[in-house]
Amino acid sequence: MAARMARGTAAFVSAVGAISLGLVAGASAAEGNAEVSARHVAAAQEAAGDDLTLALGNCKDIGKTFVIPEGKLHGMLEKLTTLGPRPPVTVFDNLHYVGTKWVSAWAIETSDGIILFDALNNAKEAKDYIEAGLEELGLDPADIKKIIVAHAHGDHYGGAKYLQDTYGPEVIMSALDWAELEKPELQYADELWDAPPERDVAVDDGDTVTLGDTTAQIVLMPGHTVGTIGIVFDVMDGDEAHKAVIWGGNGLNFGPDAGRFLDMMHSADKVREMAAEEGIDVFLSNHPGTDGTDEKAERLANRKDGDPHPFVIGTDGVERFMTALRECVAAQLASFDAEAADSAD
Repeated sequence: MAARMARGTAAFVSAVGAISLGLVAGASAAEGNAEVSARHVAAAQEAAGDDLTLALGNCKDIGKTFVIPEGKLHGMLEKLTTLGPRPPVTVFDNLHYVGTKWVSAWAIETSDGIILFDALNNAKEAKDYIEAGLEELGLDPADIKKIIVAHAHGDHYGGAKYLQDTYGPEVIMSALDWAELEKPELQYADELWDAPPERDVAVDDGDTVTLGDTTAQIVLMPGHTVGTIGIVFDVMDGDEAHKAVIWGGNGLNFGPDAGRFLDMMHSADKVREMAAEEGIDVFLSNHPGTDGTDEKAERLANRKDGDPHPFVIGTDGVERFMTALRECVAAQLASFDAEAADSAD
C-alpha cells in the first residue's frame, strides 16, 4: 500500500500550487534537459498571458515529482478538507457550484432532474455541501438522477455511495477507472474518504449522458489517472448559450512515468481541438483552484447589466488554457525525459 501511495498520492490540489505537499526530487537530471523544460515553460507562459495564469500550476517546481512521504497523506488531507466552506452559487442558469474550497461538485439542472459532476470526499461533505447547497439554491437533492465521477480518487467519488444509497441515481465513471476501484487495494485510501460506490454505468470517449433536455458528451482525458473523464455540455446565461468543458484531473501525481505525462499532453491537445471545432468557451475544473471559481464567483455576484460573464473566457481562451496546461506538463516531462517531451511536439 505504501508503494502505491508513493507512486500516486501527491497532488490532490490539482497542481494549482496553492498548498505545498512536500515535493521531493524526481528522476535523474542526467536524463532530462533544463533548456528543453525552460522552452516549454516559456511557451506555457506565452499562451497563458496575464489572464490565464491558473493554467500554469504544473509549471511550478520543474524537475520534481509530486510525492507525499509515507505516513503524511492523512495530515495533508486534513489540511485540504478544512480550508473552509465555499457557499453554493448559481454560475449559469442551469449550472450550480456545490463544492468546497478544495474540491468541486457541479450540479447541472435539466428538465428532468440533476446531473451531478463529482461527489466530494465523503458522506458528511455530500450532506453539508451538496445536499445543503442544492437546498439553499432552491433545488431538491432527491432530483439527483445521475452522478458522473471524473476519476477513481476519493476526493471525487467519496460522497457518491451515500448519494447512491440515499437517492438511487446512476453513478457513471469510465470503464478504466471502475476497474481501478475493483482492484484488491485501492490506489490509495484514507479514513477521510468513504468507500467507493457500487459499480454502475461505464462510459468511454464520445459517449453521451442525457437527462431531460440536456446531453453531456463524455471526453476521455487520461493522464491524472488512466481513465479520467470530463464532459462538454451547454450552459445558459439568460438568452445567451455557451458551451462548457469540465476538465477531469490535472495533478501530476504518478511520478516520472513518461507515458502518463504524454497522455495528459494529448488530452490537453484533444480538448484544445474540440474547443476550436465545437466553440467551447467556458473552462471549468473539478478543483476550484484550477479554474478560479472563488474569484469568478465574487465577480459574478457583483456583475452589472452588460458586464461579461466572468466564467466565459472565449474559445480562444479555452484553447490558450489547454496549450499552457500542455506545455507545463511537457516542461515537467523534459526534466527527466527530454526526448519524449520533444517527440510530442
